Amino acid sequence: MRAKLRHWVELHPLLWAALLAVAAVAVADGHVVAGVGMGLLILAAILSAGRVHIAVAAIGFAVLAGWLHGQRVVPQRAAQQWVADSGGVSATATARVLAEPRGTGGGWSALVRIESGGPPGKVSWLGFGPAPGKGAKIEARGRFLPFPTKRNPGEFDVASWLHRQGAWGTFEAGGLAKQLEPPSALDQAAGKARAWFREAVTAGLDPQGQEAAVIRAMVLGEMPQNEDVMIEAYRQSGTLHVFSVSGMHVAMVGLIVWWVLQLWVPRRVAVFVIIAAMLGYVWITGMKPPSVRALTMATVVLAAFVFRRRPDLLNALGLALLAALLADGHLLFQVGVQLSFGVVAAIGIGAGLTRPYFAFLVRKEPYLPRQLYGRWRKAWLWFRQKCASAMGASTAASLGSLPLTFWHFGFVSWVSALASPLIGLPVLGLMILALTATALAPFPAAQQQVNRLNGRMAWCCTKLATFFAAIPAGNTTRPRGRPADDFLIVYDTGYGGGTACLHDGETSVLFDTAHRPGFHRTVLPSLRTLALRPQSIVLSHPDGGHLGGTVEALDAFPVRQILLPVERARSTGFRDIMAVSRDRGIATSLGAKGQRYTISPEAWFEVLHQPDARNWNAVADERVMVTRLHWRGWRVLFTADAGLATERAMLEAGGDLQADVIVAGRHGNDSSLGDDFLAAVRPKAIIAGHADFPPEERIPADWAAACEEQGIRVFHQGQTGAVTLVVEEDGALVIRGFLDGSELRLRR
Repeated sequence: MRAKLRHWVELHPLLWAALLAVAAVAVADGHVVAGVGMGLLILAAILSAGRVHIAVAAIGFAVLAGWLHGQRVVPQRAAQQWVADSGGVSATATARVLAEPRGTGGGWSALVRIESGGPPGKVSWLGFGPAPGKGAKIEARGRFLPFPTKRNPGEFDVASWLHRQGAWGTFEAGGLAKQLEPPSALDQAAGKARAWFREAVTAGLDPQGQEAAVIRAMVLGEMPQNEDVMIEAYRQSGTLHVFSVSGMHVAMVGLIVWWVLQLWVPRRVAVFVIIAAMLGYVWITGMKPPSVRALTMATVVLAAFVFRRRPDLLNALGLALLAALLADGHLLFQVGVQLSFGVVAAIGIGAGLTRPYFAFLVRKEPYLPRQLYGRWRKAWLWFRQKCASAMGASTAASLGSLPLTFWHFGFVSWVSALASPLIGLPVLGLMILALTATALAPFPAAQQQVNRLNGRMAWCCTKLATFFAAIPAGNTTRPRGRPADDFLIVYDTGYGGGTACLHDGETSVLFDTAHRPGFHRTVLPSLRTLALRPQSIVLSHPDGGHLGGTVEALDAFPVRQILLPVERARSTGFRDIMAVSRDRGIATSLGAKGQRYTISPEAWFEVLHQPDARNWNAVADERVMVTRLHWRGWRVLFTADAGLATERAMLEAGGDLQADVIVAGRHGNDSSLGDDFLAAVRPKAIIAGHADFPPEERIPADWAAACEEQGIRVFHQGQTGAVTLVVEEDGALVIRGFLDGSELRLRR
């Protein structure tokens, strides 16, 4: 046992040094117990192997990595505390743009480094107007603000992500950013090269088509926009990693260049050309961290050939990890970095163990000597050997990534062990054709012909992913953060309206889908985290703020039916929903007043008000379908953005309007939830959607105070964030705010 340990320490000294540096960075970050425990175990292993010199060197690197991380974290946390205590500071800030700005609907955001106007360091700059280029120096008047708070269960934690990017706050610009200096010549050259490369690999294809989107995703790492069906197929099959420029892509570029060079260039010379080609690819695709790490490891492995040394994957992994920790200790806590290094470690350790299980693929002819193999038999054997090697590595990678993906995402794709190597072959073909098209840029006709062929290759990749995604029980999702087994959650999407999801038994129903950015930013991530897959959607009215995310919901979830408020509307989003539903065979029906719609044995809802179907020129807020949910003995009324006219019509129609809870938004031009209507409903609580802009979406303070005086508890979502409703075993209904923890317990 000690001899094996000594062999491992001698063979992979950089890996052991990197692991000790990991422990030191964890201690410097505040994870003292875990870091110290890990560090002592690693030191004990090295010393047990009798390699004191390796232990001394590892301690030196660990101390350096921990000290550097502490030097970054201490001022970062001090600046975070400063901006949190102040609640927002107005200033004129000057900053250097560190990353390509990303569109945010009404503006753009980018990570910048503050040079004046506030504490030095990184912040997230929120601006509008024309976005500056990466590397530009900009200036604007605005406010430094704390990180945005997570307002809904399961949504992306922006604050944690920004902290791990090294940022200490956000800067909200109050005007257009003034460019003081343009991007450097190198940054401008990279931008132009990237734009040229992007055009070269898709010339001759429909720029908005699915094939071009797949090629850009696999070659450039650009995540497709508004292609949720396609993305979901890759995600469910465990092959979504092909959409990021990572180690696989860098390795493919190196392999393709080697195939071209091996016929006429000596191996030691070819190594330098291969490294240069991989560096060029990493640079032209934006120097993304996964590709940079892959380039580092590939350079170390290839350099071994130059110095006539046997390459060692785990030692290269250790060097890349050590370099990453010395450059930025925050990388240790990023999910993508953990997966990158974890997968490579799994391949390095486990590929040798899994490869024998695929030995049947390389079985040779028992009575035919290898010297007598013909050309085609040799080619077939070579192909089978490569497949066996790929299957072994893929299985090891899948098993190695399983704990991390299950821990961070609660999702495991069991079919990925087979899907990943199989989809790797067409992805390799796609990369070959993309590079060929780039080389044929001086010959547009030939270039476009190659790209059209590559479009078919992209189609094959998507079909393969779709096939594996459709395999029954091919993946597993672990629910995380559910407030109970059965619950109702009312989301805060930044646009007042009451988007909600009821889960009861094995059934989930979505009430409205929010506006498109809110669905992507809040609702979709939350539903995935909670492992909810709605089968039905109920739409309240044809307003983009309430149904804008419906088409995306149809892409992401197995929706079988939609209950509509009207059959006809001027809204483009409403017409898109009708067209997509018709094309996919999803049942749509018009809500009928008084009809009972069953959700589960314990839940059903009814339509209390049906808008005039003929008045399709009226504003959307005048075409609200009001529904009432009956759930385990409690009643929840969804009024959406209904105003005074709708409420008066319901009162004049008579009938029972009583409900225990109202989920409401605000009418755009009229008052909502008037005294007469509240007297008829007699609610005990109101969940009121809120948004700062436009002003009509704000909750009037005097109205909220008047409700409280009448004994009606108002859950102001500007203060509570999302609101969850849970029926406990004793029948009590518990209403709880996610953000502030406010709670109301109702009993019958």
